[in-house]
Order: sequence, then C-alpha cells, then structure tokens
Amino acid sequence: MIKISEFINFLSLLGDWLLFAFPLYQGLMELYDYDRFLKEFDQSSKTEAKISPIYWFAPIWKIHLEKKRAVKILREFVKDDEDFRTAMSFIDKTTAWYFVSLGGWFKMISSLYDFFNEVHLYSVWWLIGGTILLTFTGLFSGYYRVSQKRQKAMLKKFKNEYNGKQ
Repeated sequence: MIKISEFINFLSLLGDWLLFAFPLYQGLMELYDYDRFLKEFDQSSKTEAKISPIYWFAPIWKIHLEKKRAVKILREFVKDDEDFRTAMSFIDKTTAWYFVSLGGWFKMISSLYDFFNEVHLYSVWWLIGGTILLTFTGLFSGYYRVSQKRQKAMLKKFKNEYNGKQ
C-alpha cells in the first residue's frame, strides 16, 4: 500500500519536473518566433569559433563565453536600432528561460533524491540514472512539441476533423 508521504513526494517530483520541462519548452517556442533573426545570426556565427561543450561543467562560465561570442557576431549584422532591440530581446529571453529551466532542474534532482529516500532507494546510481532519464524526457518533450513533425501531424488531424464535419 502506498503511504501518503510517498504520494506527496511523487507529486513534488512531478511538479519539479514540470518546472524544468515546460520553461524549456517555452524558451524553445520563443526561439522559433525569432526565425529571421536566427537565420542571420547563424550565417554570421560561422565566422566565430564555437564555445566547447566542456564548459557546461561550469555553466556560468559557459554562458559568459557564449554571450561574449554573441556580441561579436551581433556587431556583424545589426544594421539599425530595431535589429539591436530584436537581438537584445532574443538574448534576454533565452537567458531568462535557461535559468528558470535550470532552477527547475535543480529542484527536480532534489525532489528525486527525497522520493528515492522515501521509497528506500539509497543508491547514488538510482539518483544519477533517474536524473538522466528525467532530463532526457524533459528535453525530448520540449523538442518534440516544437518539431515540424508534430505540427504537420496536428494540422493533418485538424484538417481531417474539419473536413469530416462539413
């Protein structure tokens, strides 16, 4: 029989996973709103060396280096005040959603630890495996929701339902 404390810890874990996954999804949706900006940025970014993924072990340093790189790239294609405002809005939103999602990720790990302790799974390997699994499902959820494949499937379903009611 499930104890109420196990159920409450599970709900806390689920809530914290949602606080990780859906800010990530929100950030991805907003990135797609800046399609023109991203295409120009991508073309200009080929001239600047990419920042190594190894810096994710020090996320604050990685963000600092990426922002420094972005400023160099921005100098190449910002033509007027409107382009600059668009670029700054893009950078500010992506940074904000990254930190909201990161905060949710940290809370998710803490809740996972509490849940495993509640159900007497004390191994660090359970915590690592669970964190990897929940992180992957959060990333997959966000990227799937903004994918062209999902949008095409939803459009097809909408058209079929709309045509069926006429």
